[in-house]
Amino acid sequence: MKKNIYLALLIIILTQLSQAASLTDIKSKWLTVDNKEQSVSSTVGQSYTLIAMVYTGCAHACPMTISKIQRILKDFEAQGFKNVNVILASFDVKNDRPAKLKKYQLERKLDVNKWNFLSAASDDDARELSVALGISYKDLGDGDFSHSNAITLLGPRAEILASIDNLNASSDKLIEALKAHTAKAKVQ
Repeated sequence: MKKNIYLALLIIILTQLSQAASLTDIKSKWLTVDNKEQSVSSTVGQSYTLIAMVYTGCAHACPMTISKIQRILKDFEAQGFKNVNVILASFDVKNDRPAKLKKYQLERKLDVNKWNFLSAASDDDARELSVALGISYKDLGDGDFSHSNAITLLGPRAEILASIDNLNASSDKLIEALKAHTAKAKVQ
């Protein structure tokens, strides 16, 4: 009994520690919609970025995630933060290849200068990012996935500033993290 409790505690602690403080340590390779290989952290560049994991075959949660990000961007703009980019990384390695992601981006009329879609080079690459972001997903077969819906705010050095873990969450947590980080950056 004690052994099981210790094992459960160890799993919880390791899960918490596995979430990365920065995505610069993530070595996974991703493909842009233009079929160019790059890391997630190089996609962030030197700007604030919202990142989520989605798949284009999703009929409900993923389109809602995109809509939620659009609302968050409007909330950011209302607070004076206009230069926030978006990364949507797909965990559907088999189906969401660069050409399909590009088509999806255009169909959804998402600004190609602000919205970056990434296709994982392998299942391991997708899993590495999902663990770093605290996102869980499972391939159910037939192109369907069970998955969590986290949206994470990254700083200019790909550091994780805050995240919300459901689509009904307020954007206040993200706004406050963005304000705090920009205030801190001005002081330094």
